Formats: sequence, C-alpha cells, structure tokens
Amino acid sequence: MRTLYTEDQIAQRIDEMAKEIARDLPADFLMAPVLTGAFVFAADLLRALYRHNSDPYVDFIQLSSYGGSRSSSGVVTLLKDFSIDLTGKTVLLVDDVLDTGRSLHFGKGMILDRGAVEVKTCVFVKKQTGHAEDISCDYIGFDAKADDFLIGYGMDDDGRKRGVPLLGAG
Repeated sequence: MRTLYTEDQIAQRIDEMAKEIARDLPADFLMAPVLTGAFVFAADLLRALYRHNSDPYVDFIQLSSYGGSRSSSGVVTLLKDFSIDLTGKTVLLVDDVLDTGRSLHFGKGMILDRGAVEVKTCVFVKKQTGHAEDISCDYIGFDAKADDFLIGYGMDDDGRKRGVPLLGAG
C-alpha cells in the first residue's frame, strides 16, 4: 500500500473543512454521512465542527454501488433510509469518495425530493475520473488519481483495512 495522505495531513485538512462548513451552513443543519465508507471521516469531521462551534444533527443513510467489487456496478441501491423528516432542512451529505458521482447524485436527489431546502455535498477524497453523473462537490478534502484503489480511513478492500489511520492506495 502506498501512502497518499498521512494522519497529520488528514487532521489538518478536516479542521480546515470544518471551519469552512461551520461558517457557511446554518446552525441547525443536518449532517448525513453515507455508510459505510464515510463513517470514519464523518466522526472526525463532526468533532472538528464542534470545535468550530457547530453542532449539527446527524442521521445516516447507506448507499451501495460497489457491492464488494473494486469498481462501481453503475446502479445505486438504498440500503438504509433516513430516520427523520428532511422537510425544510439544510443537509450536508458526507461521503468518502467521489468517483463516478452516482451515489452523491442519487443521495442529493433523494434528499431534495424529501423536502430539504438545500443540500451541500462533502467528500473526503475526489478521484480524478470522469463522472458518470453531473455532480459538483461543495467541500473536498483531497484528490486521488483515477486508477488509485483507495484503502484506509474508512475505505475498505472487501470489508478489511477500514481502520488504517491514513489514506493509502493499493
């Protein structure tokens, strides 16, 4: 595994992102991490937001387009839905990686369909790929090459290596 970003680089960038988000979003926004890959990033981002005087509501959704494979199937499946009503809310959709854009596109559309007034998107890492969906991201932590298979910091290789405390490429 090749190290792309160290623990220190990650902590510094997440703090910078939290400062931007806390400045930009209303105090009562909903942070919506996408399970499973974004849970480590979301936990650190939530703590950093708190240090910047922001304490969002949190609710999770689970989307899948990989299904244990190293490449997207092209179909996004909703595995776990929101637990709360999204009507009138500003939502920060948090994902681990922007690759094809299908998951973010699907999630953002679903959130708007449920009555949210605004959806901002936040990803830990954006791969330099052509996106299948027309999606831009409001907050981006890091960039990675199109052919990098990302491991660590919540991202897995068939369910393993999520706990690696840095971002690597396999």
